[in-house]
Amino acid sequence: MKVAFVQDWFNANGGAEKVAGEILEIYKQEDVSIYALFNKFGPEATASVLKGKPVKVSLLQYVPFIGKIYRYFLPVMPWLMGRFALRGYDVIISTSHAVAKGFRSHPSIPNICYCHTPLRPIWDMYDDYAASHALGKSWLYSRFVAWLRRWDVASAGRVHYFIANSRHIQQRIARSYNRESVVIYPPVRTGKFALNDAHRKDYYMCPGRFVPYKKIDMVIRAFQQMPDKRLVLIGEGWGAAGFDKMLEGHPNIEWLGYREDAEMIQYMQEAKACIFAAKEDFGIMCVEVQACGTPVLALDYGGYRETVVDGETGYLFAEQTEAGVIAAVNKMEQQPITNHKAVRENALRFSDDRFRNEITAFVKNAMNEHKAAASP
Repeated sequence: MKVAFVQDWFNANGGAEKVAGEILEIYKQEDVSIYALFNKFGPEATASVLKGKPVKVSLLQYVPFIGKIYRYFLPVMPWLMGRFALRGYDVIISTSHAVAKGFRSHPSIPNICYCHTPLRPIWDMYDDYAASHALGKSWLYSRFVAWLRRWDVASAGRVHYFIANSRHIQQRIARSYNRESVVIYPPVRTGKFALNDAHRKDYYMCPGRFVPYKKIDMVIRAFQQMPDKRLVLIGEGWGAAGFDKMLEGHPNIEWLGYREDAEMIQYMQEAKACIFAAKEDFGIMCVEVQACGTPVLALDYGGYRETVVDGETGYLFAEQTEAGVIAAVNKMEQQPITNHKAVRENALRFSDDRFRNEITAFVKNAMNEHKAAASP
């Protein structure tokens, strides 16, 4: 079987890339071609995610430092993705949070899109992105967003089958594209994260990619107001500019930078709780933490409402503010969650085995249905 797999880009090995890796694992014995706007993976990620296969890329591949400045190229991404003309495949599978569904193909080929989210800057999080953009209040910016919305809806119309990564995204697909979708939760490698049922150390942890929407700076400011509570930060990213200065004079906050998986997991296993303050559509790392038996303090939003059992596997806080984080920490101090086995059991609902079974069945049924619909 000839399979085309399309991803927005391959840069950091985050949640979207974990989904890509599992899908490519399913079809690693098939004739698979991979497409993306650019690929900046090193040898390790190439082996683990891409299964050693090459990636067909766009002109963005050759832009210096594209891995750091790609967000500035959003205006040309639809055109570049449309340059991919996919012919002669039995099925096309895309995973998209930006423009990956914008390729050209023949309608006779079943087109399946695993949607992490409709493009955030132009839909549900338009106000947040516009407020942080230098031209966000300008006429030019609003005209660009209007054009990009029209393109996004048009490209969604070429998708035959949508898969949403959560009920939250299923609702967003309906609002943005007026399309139905089936929910298949992302894969979490629960087997890699062993349960720690022992007594925890006295620190809170904030792990992940340090980009502005993760609100790591907000969590730091919250712990600046709680000098008796220890916070450990693990991660790096372009949103970490100025963190060193923020941490001056606050010995209760420690930033360890990037850590390999084994060390990161150990910190997860020993933490009193992990904090997630971003507006996430699913949040794979939040489930990975729970697979260690570690409770989470998470924003009452999106995918966290589906992956966290409030009061049993963690606490949800209503406001994306320092006060919200402080209130959640105080609740954890007053009513600690200590049934670590129950926390892990909740995470097992999202295992990678479950994902592979559901994706395999969905793609098979979609191909059969599409073939039957095309028959006289």
